[in-house]
Amino acid sequence: MRDPADGRPRTPRRATPRLGILGRRTLRRSVLRLLAGLGAAGLLLARPARARDRLRHPHLAWTLFYGEDLEPAAFEGFDLVVLDPGFKSPLTPMRELGTEVLGYLSLGEIKRTSPLFARLDDPDLVIGENPNWPDTVLCDVRRPAWRDLILDVAVPALLERGFSGLFFDTLDTPPHLEQTDPERYAGMRLAAIDLVRTIRRRHPDRTLLMNRGYALLPELIGQVDGVVAESLLTTYDAPANGYRWTEPSELDPHRQALRPLAEAEPPVPILSLDYWDAEDSATIREIYARERALGHRPYVAQILLDRVLREPRASAER
Repeated sequence: MRDPADGRPRTPRRATPRLGILGRRTLRRSVLRLLAGLGAAGLLLARPARARDRLRHPHLAWTLFYGEDLEPAAFEGFDLVVLDPGFKSPLTPMRELGTEVLGYLSLGEIKRTSPLFARLDDPDLVIGENPNWPDTVLCDVRRPAWRDLILDVAVPALLERGFSGLFFDTLDTPPHLEQTDPERYAGMRLAAIDLVRTIRRRHPDRTLLMNRGYALLPELIGQVDGVVAESLLTTYDAPANGYRWTEPSELDPHRQALRPLAEAEPPVPILSLDYWDAEDSATIREIYARERALGHRPYVAQILLDRVLREPRASAER
């Protein structure tokens, strides 16, 4: 997922967004941890049923838009919309249409052009650059300054703006760093888990949706209302400047990580985010069909997420 803090479309990154920062070895370890953690008692905490029930609907229509402005009518018919914090249009008209509107929130990284970046007052908070996403830095989520910025500034600002909930991104980064250098980054995974738990505790009735973050799922299954599986079946291939189906070696670990969510009681809703050429309606319909066959709530987008694409109907090519 892009880090869209300034709301402007960015140059496409490498294929399979965020997979480069997670890595296959990290993903396999995440799966093993998830399977082991699901046996612990008390994971599924009591939560208001409204948000999860809505996300669980088999025909949930949802979208992401990271542009700066768009007429509210463009979102009509969608049950759920994820928007950039810099979205300029009022949110009230969308909510009056019955659409739930979530604000994007990066919890493991920050863009240098983000208004929040200027508020970082801890020189040890920035770990380094994200090699897969220019002008974006990795953050030490263990630092009190980062927690304070997220909990006391970023989250309240989004909710005061009128977002009904939050869409968490870049939560693959903390566990990846810890697994890469266990001594230097010890505690990163637990700090990320605690950050999400604290947000849930402070905002028990808000919808919380998490993009990937599979390594955190044993402890967060009862804390988030749904999980997004990004680039599950298809993705953008930057070197080839086009879209492609994921290989079985890429797909299988993701499906293994997601399976316990569907088998949980109650099940954790899984939303899928795939990328494809907007002009290829036939393939997009196939992606929707395949994702629904897996029990997911799909959305197919272009890589820049600067257009709202609707699911094409069979009559589109007649």
